[in-house]
Amino acid sequence: MLLTRAVDVVLLVVLGRDQVALDVGQGFYLVEPTPADPGYFSVVTNWDGQWYRTIAEEGYPSELPLSPTTGEVAQNPWAFYPALPLLARLVMTTGVPFGVAASTISLLASTLALVLLYRLLAARGGRYVALLTVAALSASPTAAVLQTAYTEGLSLLLVVLALQALVARRYGALAVVAVALALTRPVVLALVPVILVHAYLRWRRDPTFGRRDAARIAGTVAVTGLSFGIWPLVAALRTGRADAYLATQQAWILDDTPWQTWGAQLLGAFGANAASGVAMVALLVAAIVLQPAARVWPTEVRAWVLAYGAYLLVTTRPTPSIARYCLLLLVVWWPFPTLGRTWHRAAQAALLGAVLLVGALAQYAWLEDSFLLTLRRIAYP
Repeated sequence: MLLTRAVDVVLLVVLGRDQVALDVGQGFYLVEPTPADPGYFSVVTNWDGQWYRTIAEEGYPSELPLSPTTGEVAQNPWAFYPALPLLARLVMTTGVPFGVAASTISLLASTLALVLLYRLLAARGGRYVALLTVAALSASPTAAVLQTAYTEGLSLLLVVLALQALVARRYGALAVVAVALALTRPVVLALVPVILVHAYLRWRRDPTFGRRDAARIAGTVAVTGLSFGIWPLVAALRTGRADAYLATQQAWILDDTPWQTWGAQLLGAFGANAASGVAMVALLVAAIVLQPAARVWPTEVRAWVLAYGAYLLVTTRPTPSIARYCLLLLVVWWPFPTLGRTWHRAAQAALLGAVLLVGALAQYAWLEDSFLLTLRRIAYP
């Protein structure tokens, strides 16, 4: 896990040498001009990291900015959830700049998340199954964002903590984690069906399951579901506009088809070819977690993959960001759950090395194509 993060440091530094000098107003949000080859702690604040920096340094606006051309709400910080920038602001009180603070938080959170996920998987499937699954996630194509000024690292930790609490039947802890997740990324609703699956299986299989357990789970479901509305409510109260959050989200939609989600694409909104492509990916994800070999992973983890995958289909639009959203699919990055489990140690080590090597190559390609701000990315943001 630490090896993959070290590799990503090297990739970000080496590829960052090709990042061009940037100025405000080049078609994407930028806090201040930066020189060419700005260094690791500047590169990790690319793209959304600039918005999180603004929040950490200035907070959220009390009035929604309006576009001078359309009069509609313009892009603004309310689209970005507060957990990461507020934690970064706390760390920044020690005197370190935003890039150092945010990347350190992401790195520590994602590393702890991977350790906890390993333990969660090892308890059921054994150490090698857990090691290979976690290594594949840690070396997945977009995993470099786990150490940047993005919320994936913190979200990964909270999702794993939620699943760990659910497996251990610690419903109070799960409710607390759900609220924290609701202030980190808008994905907490995907936990609700996972909790319901867990409750159903307990009802069917656990003879000690009673009314008290049912009431605790019902309360957890209620807290988890309602927590999704915390941030939109905060935005409404602070700005005085009931639709502040939704209006802000609308500012990122550059056409008149706001509901053209991946799910709409699956149903043919973008034509048969696009629908078949999305269908193939959805079926592949389902096949990975529903195959008999996947029983080495906890049921709650597999239920999360299906629930979160369905959530992405319903709520997200066809943009390149889907690649990093899929980090939270956890176990699907290793589609062969039991492969190598009974092999000789040398063969197991070779398989692990191959997974890490392929992952490093994929990360190189993704960073160069999607994260680094080169001349090509400036021309076609």
